[in-house]
Amino acid sequence: MLGMILKPTRVVRPILLLVVAMLCFAPAVECVQQLRPSEQRGLAQAQQHLARQEYVQAVESLAPLLQRQQHHPLVDFYRGIIALTQEQYDEAQTWFARSVTADPELLFGWINLAQCRFQLEEYTSAAQAFERSYTLTDPPEPRWRYNAALAWYQAGELQKAETLLISLLQDFPAQPALQWRELLVHTYLRGDNLNRKSEENNRLALAEVEILALQSEEPALRSWREYLVHLYLQQNMRAQALEFVTHLLEVEGLEPRWWRVAAHLYLEEHRYRSALVALQVAGYLAPGDEREQRLRADLCMHLGIPAQAIEYYIQMQQEQGNTAELLLHLAQAYVQRYEPQQALQWLEQIDAQEVNIAQLRLRAQILFMLKHYVKAGGAYMNLAAMEQNSTAAGRAWMLAAYAFWNAEAWTEAIAALNSAVKYPAYVNSAQALLRQLHETRDIRETP
Repeated sequence: MLGMILKPTRVVRPILLLVVAMLCFAPAVECVQQLRPSEQRGLAQAQQHLARQEYVQAVESLAPLLQRQQHHPLVDFYRGIIALTQEQYDEAQTWFARSVTADPELLFGWINLAQCRFQLEEYTSAAQAFERSYTLTDPPEPRWRYNAALAWYQAGELQKAETLLISLLQDFPAQPALQWRELLVHTYLRGDNLNRKSEENNRLALAEVEILALQSEEPALRSWREYLVHLYLQQNMRAQALEFVTHLLEVEGLEPRWWRVAAHLYLEEHRYRSALVALQVAGYLAPGDEREQRLRADLCMHLGIPAQAIEYYIQMQQEQGNTAELLLHLAQAYVQRYEPQQALQWLEQIDAQEVNIAQLRLRAQILFMLKHYVKAGGAYMNLAAMEQNSTAAGRAWMLAAYAFWNAEAWTEAIAALNSAVKYPAYVNSAQALLRQLHETRDIRETP
């Protein structure tokens, strides 16, 4: 008798952190031979003002240089840096675009241009700028290719994002960043335009999540572990889910979440005793909600442990007060313990206006156990009148007959059997009992 089935807590897909390049200053010393003396002085002054967050003075230092029809690309670049430092992304990207137009090899111009366009949600042009940044680095710097993939992902160009991420994992096998795999998972799971069936995307995502669930660090580790279980269940890989959760119980046995997930998996396999143990451990580690308390008690009843069920029901009663459903469960538990008098006391606390068929059925059973046969017979007659199902009604009349028979109330027993005969499922058994009842009555009444 399970009152409910434990549902898995909703697993939230780990949130992807969108990280782009930090502010990149170009090392002016590398270009000093190409700078005019006046440009060197102006850039040096601008850098000093920037260091002191004197942005107006920094702009003024560059103003005479920018007025010249021809000036070094680094002048535009540093003017962009001043705007970017103040998060003026639209203005900054204009200056960075000028710098790379004048010098297409200016790496830091491309990096900062990409960052501005990303912040402005111009993801396609940001991806192109990050890809250009990657081609200019020697040796190759993988973070620019990752940022390009991230921008393509944001632009909805999932195929391009996937291509770049797979190339990262292939080209840099000795230093794969978990961040790459995280983005690849999101790409697969969002892959409605990857020209693959969703099942294939889920399979590819699962392979990456299995790695993330083992190699990530907190707090992301827990999210990926939960999501791995979710994917296993989604793909009907219950054996793998249970194997992984069992492993988690060994390495993280004080985490109640895994015990609750294990309980859900055991319930699906009808391993009720294991499910109960898992829920009990989870409850010791962190008290569950009302639903979980009820499930523990119902499992105890199902497994024939009424004493433990009673403890749980009493605890719920103390916390939630009396309800008709809870009082019924308490009465059922005492019936299972063969303590009918205690069961009847709990059942009689139910408000008469809340009485239903389940309560009437249990009351009749308890009265029969107490050998109050006439009352039990009357209770079964009331139950027969309320039963909507014909088979259930016929059974109630048969039980009423048995109760009256035990009380030697022959007239009432005969009337109950005559009612039971009207139900096809009980015609033969009721007629046979009628014959036997007449014989028994005649014997008993013979002087």
